[in-house]
Amino acid sequence: MRFEINIDYPEEKMARSRERMEARRRFRYTDRVPVNYCVVARYFAPRFGLRYLDFFRDAETQYYWLLQFAKFHIEQIPSDFCTEPVLWVHPYFDNAIPPSAQGAEVGWTEEEPLRAIPTIHTIEQMERFSVAQPDAGLRGTAIRWWHEMRELAAQTRVTFNGREGRADVAPLSLGSLSPHMLAVDLVGADFYWWMLEYPEACHRFLQSITQGEIDAEEHVRRIDPRPRGDVYALAEDSAQIMSPALFREFCVPYADQLFRRYGPGGRGVHMCGQSAHLHGTLKQDMGMTEFVLFGYLVPPAVAAANLGGSTLLWGNLDPMLMKDGSPAQVKQAARECLEALAPCGGFMLGDGANVCPGTPLESFQAIMEAAEEYSVEEYGTPQDHAPA
Repeated sequence: MRFEINIDYPEEKMARSRERMEARRRFRYTDRVPVNYCVVARYFAPRFGLRYLDFFRDAETQYYWLLQFAKFHIEQIPSDFCTEPVLWVHPYFDNAIPPSAQGAEVGWTEEEPLRAIPTIHTIEQMERFSVAQPDAGLRGTAIRWWHEMRELAAQTRVTFNGREGRADVAPLSLGSLSPHMLAVDLVGADFYWWMLEYPEACHRFLQSITQGEIDAEEHVRRIDPRPRGDVYALAEDSAQIMSPALFREFCVPYADQLFRRYGPGGRGVHMCGQSAHLHGTLKQDMGMTEFVLFGYLVPPAVAAANLGGSTLLWGNLDPMLMKDGSPAQVKQAARECLEALAPCGGFMLGDGANVCPGTPLESFQAIMEAAEEYSVEEYGTPQDHAPA
């Protein structure tokens, strides 16, 4: 075998986590609320002394580090991340894959996440925008790396406490950003006032982006036809500063095209920042069924009042508090999230959103302690509010 890795993690824990995750989708709990985080490569790289830019050197380098990061995640960060004896990997380029494919430039630095650099600076340029090829930009790179990683996974032996597991490459997925978010990546902040001054041109632009994302999704599903589940998720971070009326006009119709095709069983939305003013339109107009790692600026009680009982909620601890606060402060914040959101049913405790590099392991332990001490039996679940 080319790679060998052993994980110190018992199958009994995997089984309990799997039960928690399955129960949550039914707006139920087992022994406690599940816990999970958005903890990605930029968190792990400093812990391993890895220059972040080197993580993107080639497919084999990234594959090796993804294995190491997954081992650390499972063994050192108490959560419900591991539900089966499999190390799942997938090519990773931060949030730069879709904008790169649609024509944005990519900013590469030694220690910072990849970022999209706008390439459209005038209305005339926007009007000349054409639908990208489905393997353009970093999408093409990620597809090649995905094939290489599958070959590497076949040469990898994974054991969990000495019992055989496996490494596998997750189903190919190279989307996840909404058409509006991609428009802002391609244009920059000017797109916000262009929507007001040139709405028809912006609608044509958004429709072209949407078609490009559909073409790309169809392309990757032909390459890898494995099931992906019937819930589809999109990030709408660029929309948090918009009014509900603008959101309904410029976000909902284009996200809806993707959700209708790929999310028959559910619509997940991620939105950092203060989103409370959009909760009504997210639920009623966009049809959101899952609010994924929503921003910490939304008070938990507000999220519970606006969305609880009908929307699966995941969040929303302050990442900066997790990084810089004392374990007691972090635990108290976790307790407040639980008290507000767990009684709604379907809640998963986590960050809101993205765990910062340098976050100490003591913070994760404090959060888990809060989850384990919180009494599901005492607070219960309002089953009459849960969807049928």
